[in-house]
Amino acid sequence: MRLSPEERKLMTKSIKNGNSINVVAKVFGVSRTTTWYWSSETLNSNFEDLPRNKQSKITVEIEIAILFMRLTFKWGTARIQQGLMNLPDFMLKEMEVYVQNFYLSRTSINNILKKHKISGYQNKIKTWKFFRAKYANELWQVDLKEFKFEGKKYYIFVCIDDYSRFIIGLNLFDHCPTTDELTSVLQKLNIKPENILADNGGQLREKWKEWCIENKINPLFARPYYPQDKGKVERTIRNLVEEFVNLLSKFKHWIDGKLEEWRVWFNDKRFHRGIKDYPSNLYVKL
Repeated sequence: MRLSPEERKLMTKSIKNGNSINVVAKVFGVSRTTTWYWSSETLNSNFEDLPRNKQSKITVEIEIAILFMRLTFKWGTARIQQGLMNLPDFMLKEMEVYVQNFYLSRTSINNILKKHKISGYQNKIKTWKFFRAKYANELWQVDLKEFKFEGKKYYIFVCIDDYSRFIIGLNLFDHCPTTDELTSVLQKLNIKPENILADNGGQLREKWKEWCIENKINPLFARPYYPQDKGKVERTIRNLVEEFVNLLSKFKHWIDGKLEEWRVWFNDKRFHRGIKDYPSNLYVKL
């Protein structure tokens, strides 16, 4: 039996309302495996709620926008899909032709890239499985990203909520920040987590640990040379690099104040495939 999109959506809603898989499977006349598959929060089921275009025809403007994001931003199909639906204003200003609030499948986007012979991954990246906190502010992950801009080193202190992927703070430094400077950033926040996961820290570890204990935070430290421990903040940094830092060479004025705009856009308007939702929808300030 093949379920219609309406039946699949109704099945998902029924499971979310607390009905057991056995009961729902019996009502719809399908197997438990089928019921579990369509009731799980897959990418497709979550995108059903997003506004879609009524006409599927790909216009010249849409194709130009896709090619621009691929060639200039160096983005893959997932980020291009997000870009067609919603981009921050400062990015739109760099595009002569752009389209917003337009849903296009990644397959269709890839077909356009194939047409122009610019499809495929530039790098093969090994993936890993992650753990996840059970609720907001149970665990934060922090890390420091170093990069060069016009011959000078800059550092971005990244702090995210493990459960919601909400970026709590992005702080730009024109020098390598000290432990006191990093803890000062966290001290100014109106909320504190139960745990913080950071790098091993070397000589700075004890000072960081001391600050955490004073603020009733349990300090956790990643194992040396094992980035999987901080997988979520590492992924956030990768998004930051590919969607902002790498583009500074072309749009140098973004260094002045646009980092915070990107953070707000990421939290509120960028659909996150890891949590199948928007980070701000899951992050709750206690």
